[in-house]
Amino acid sequence: MLLREEEVVGLNRKYRRMYDWIPLFYDLLATTVGPLFRVSEVLAQIAEILDVGYDDRVLETSVGTGRQIKNLVDHGMRGRFIGMDLSHGMLRRCRRNARGWQIDLPLVQANAETLPFEDEVFDVVFHIGGINFFEDKESAIREMIRAARPRGRIYIGDETQKLLEEQPSVLSRFYERADPEVYAPPLQLIPRDMLEITRHELWDDKMYMISFEKPWGK
Repeated sequence: MLLREEEVVGLNRKYRRMYDWIPLFYDLLATTVGPLFRVSEVLAQIAEILDVGYDDRVLETSVGTGRQIKNLVDHGMRGRFIGMDLSHGMLRRCRRNARGWQIDLPLVQANAETLPFEDEVFDVVFHIGGINFFEDKESAIREMIRAARPRGRIYIGDETQKLLEEQPSVLSRFYERADPEVYAPPLQLIPRDMLEITRHELWDDKMYMISFEKPWGK
């Protein structure tokens, strides 16, 4: 537990409270509603985009209940994974899931906007779901870059406004109102000297992913 409470402000505080009490519902939703929305296809798309080599050091920020890491393992990726999240409730559920899946997954409670890791530690840093609601998206992205090694790979993904507009109304209360700025891929926050910056459209453009590499000397 490496979270400093004074860092948890604004949207971060709001959504941490929500995620602290929904982990079981979150997993139930994934297993019951997921097939109706072709989630398995989305997971396959994500695994195809992410490049995790054997024994790579891999950090997932906002690990949630661990399903993205399980997805990568299920697709044959054998990195050394670490999961980090702001929500203690999600991490408790993730720890339980990882044990059931027999995945070695160290977990850290911390803020993605001030990562508790030294510079240039990870071969891959990725985040899927949540950055739309971060208090400071730019700081979170710069921290991902800082923690990545030179030529390290960085991936950022989240929902688009199209998903918000098409989702069941019962879920709308959990999200910010439809706003192009909130749900737009944060391409303008990626430093221009990053390499191979690419935007990927997933799930009929209901999700985006941005991938890029960190250059030497950054």
